[in-house]
Amino acid sequence: MAQILLFHHARGLTEGLCAFADRLRAGGHTVYTPDTYGGRVFDNDEDGVRHADTIGHDAVAHVGMRAARKHPGADVVIGFSLGAMQAQLVAQHRRGIRGCVLMGGAMPPEHLGGPWPAHLPLQTHVADPDDWCTTDDIDALRRGAPHAEVFTYPHRGHLFVDPTLRDYDADAADVFEERVSEFLARIDAGQAEPARVTL
Repeated sequence: MAQILLFHHARGLTEGLCAFADRLRAGGHTVYTPDTYGGRVFDNDEDGVRHADTIGHDAVAHVGMRAARKHPGADVVIGFSLGAMQAQLVAQHRRGIRGCVLMGGAMPPEHLGGPWPAHLPLQTHVADPDDWCTTDDIDALRRGAPHAEVFTYPHRGHLFVDPTLRDYDADAADVFEERVSEFLARIDAGQAEPARVTL
């Protein structure tokens, strides 16, 4: 089973994300949830983003890499929105990572200091449209990781997976979790699968 680093979105480490981590644990995985905000949770995206800006990009990135050092056995990273940058950074720079899931965030690999590791499994989930993670952002990531699985969720809000937020959509969140569970099962089995793109 996987040892997972799960990085929270701009609102903070919400009860909704903690519940998702608990469901992954119930499936047999070990899940670590580093808290970039030290326990603070915000009521809207704008306040959360402002707080992240106050902390600074470098400090946010440092939290991700520090978490990877603290949990050297971690082999899968999952990041939501703001946390997608942290997950992607760890995936690109830490040996031993077997898979990466990004939800609501993506960056060109070169913006994080290097190429995407060849053949490292990547699964990306994004609302469509999404002002916080645009088609251009996804396309830039896919140029560096052409094997990535990309799933889009039409007419959903940015953070549709978190039941504690207004964006939440239960049906889409269930599909997201099913896809992540299947991805983790393939990683555990050491199986490769051709990239699938849902438009």
